[in-house]
Amino acid sequence: MRNLFRLAAMAALLGVAPTVMAQGNAPIDKAYESSKSAELESLKLQLATRQDSRGIGEVTEADSALRRLRETEAPDLRRRIATELELALTRLRLEADSASLGK
Repeated sequence: MRNLFRLAAMAALLGVAPTVMAQGNAPIDKAYESSKSAELESLKLQLATRQDSRGIGEVTEADSALRRLRETEAPDLRRRIATELELALTRLRLEADSASLGK
């Protein structure tokens, strides 16, 4: 059952990836950084309420992407890093949702 869920999650990620990459018009500015930071903190809180340690890799990846986004000034690199951040947050959301479903 767990493998079926992971397969469904990966299919969802592959379905979301083109949409995330197509968000070429949205500005990647300080407001975007702040909203993604708040979203990440919310997901961390959701994961902190569980007993196991799944999701740590996704948290680390999202933290790293957010830090790199804040440090980078080139617009093309910011867009690429924002895509990585979106994908990491999507995986983190899936992990948090699986926790709320009772693992």
